[in-house]
Amino acid sequence: MKEALFDHVAAHYDSWYDTELGSVSDQVERHLAQSMFKAPGPKILEIGCGTGQYTSWLVQEGYEVTAVDISGEMMALAQKKIASLKENTAKAKPVHWWQADISKTLDQLETYDGIFSMTAFEFVPEPENVLQKLFSRLKPGGCMMIGLIAGRSAWSEYYAEAARNNPTSVFARAALYTKAEICSWQIGVPAEIGECLFFPPNVQSTAEALSLEEKRAGNPGFVVAKWVK
Repeated sequence: MKEALFDHVAAHYDSWYDTELGSVSDQVERHLAQSMFKAPGPKILEIGCGTGQYTSWLVQEGYEVTAVDISGEMMALAQKKIASLKENTAKAKPVHWWQADISKTLDQLETYDGIFSMTAFEFVPEPENVLQKLFSRLKPGGCMMIGLIAGRSAWSEYYAEAARNNPTSVFARAALYTKAEICSWQIGVPAEIGECLFFPPNVQSTAEALSLEEKRAGNPGFVVAKWVK
């Protein structure tokens, strides 16, 4: 089977969250995403589940998740994480695992109360077109939310440099969009936008990062977009 994007980084992917920068970045992104995502029912489609960082949260929130990822290596790690979580979580609903390219399986989707995706649509070709079709799969009142590394920010330059230095970097395949570009997408209803990551990648400490985050100056490094049907 052809190696999927992210297969070769799966084994070390979670090590980012163990670093001081990765931990504080995750903290502010998670706070924003979790505060914005509210589905009216239990049935959730998660696109780009990765190693299960957010799948775990969705399960703990009581959602029944269909977790999609193009990388079997990433999904295998997510499955282990969720299996461990379920041993300690009473009445956890099942997770349905689906290794697939979401852009090629849109006609196979069911209808959902919520669609959730974090740091995946940077790697999805023609995101506006895909999101339009996903929005049509939402039940009335359903919530679709995506989180993206923001273009034209200190963080987009950070990842662009990583791609320049290492052509095999997954970020060599990424497209990073600005808030204005995301708001221009014709999805069906206007997007509600949340912003975070107002500190740069070269921040010196967690304390400095959180201080800069509170000031919210300059361009954000991460954007969350939400559409409610």
